Amino acid sequence: MTQPINLSICIPARDHVDAGFAHDLATLSAHWYGAAPVGSKFNIHMVSGTLIADQRQKLVKIALKEGADWILFLDSDMRFPKSIAHRMIANDLDIVAANYATRRMPTKTVAFSNFEKLECIYLDDAQSRTQEVDAVGMGVMLIKAQVFKALPQPWFQVGYAPKAGEYVGEDIYFCKLAQRHGFKVMIDNTVSAEVRHIGVFEFSHEHAEAERDMDSMVMAEIEGAAA
Repeated sequence: MTQPINLSICIPARDHVDAGFAHDLATLSAHWYGAAPVGSKFNIHMVSGTLIADQRQKLVKIALKEGADWILFLDSDMRFPKSIAHRMIANDLDIVAANYATRRMPTKTVAFSNFEKLECIYLDDAQSRTQEVDAVGMGVMLIKAQVFKALPQPWFQVGYAPKAGEYVGEDIYFCKLAQRHGFKVMIDNTVSAEVRHIGVFEFSHEHAEAERDMDSMVMAEIEGAAA
């Protein structure tokens, strides 16, 4: 990257963000200012609420008003490397996202080769650094501003998929909208390998007892080997 870049980081959030996310955002900011071309601009926007389609819509409007060239969506429950903005911009793709794991069991991924059939793309399926997908979550997604200028509004909306009998999130809606207007939706598998999704796990006595039993097995093996 040699030309100045106007980047907007857009964060839809609720009432708080995770500490890990805050740490990664801080290191991303420091890395950006140390490595971006002279004259580049960098803005962070956060919109709180519970209607994520509305939050994303408002964030894009703010970014466009400020003249952003690129819009990087980062959900407040994500972990990512400090170099993520530079690396994703270097792809020079209209839409490129990170593929990451869901944060609930059974764990799957958020990138699909066929969304209607819910066929997920896993990291070990990757055959190239970037690849086209049918749809992907927006927890980490970089989009050229010109994409939004070319698309009709609303850019985000919760829909319904009759064949699946399920509601469709605003991220899938956006992917399908972009594809209908000639844009490819891509993922960066290299970046995906370094992205994490923060979840909530309830620890119980069963977990403590399972760990105790595992420790006992390990100790028994050590004692048996020493005998």
